[in-house]
Amino acid sequence: MFNPLYNIFTLTATLAGIETVAMTALTAYSKNVSQTHYLILGILIYAVGIPFFILKSLDFEGIGTVNFMWNLITAISMIVIGHYYFGDNMNHLHLWSLVLGLASMVFLFYADKQ
Repeated sequence: MFNPLYNIFTLTATLAGIETVAMTALTAYSKNVSQTHYLILGILIYAVGIPFFILKSLDFEGIGTVNFMWNLITAISMIVIGHYYFGDNMNHLHLWSLVLGLASMVFLFYADKQ
């Protein structure tokens, strides 16, 4: 139905997104222990959400590719969020690292198809 690269990218991007939500919830809990719903949300996402999307991702690629893409998407999103929301500096080397990171995901995906 869809391009396999699109499928694996969508699933690993979802993994990165829900991990960000889980980490944010756990951080919020650590800052205000009386807010136990943050702890419960973080635990549920790590216990149910992440395994679900890992298993769905494994329908399209091996664990090495899934883990690489998941971690790379998380790192790229954190660089972008850090720059736009927290005012972290970004120079041309950061931009090149983003481009090369995205290119490496595509190369790895096609290398597994060879």
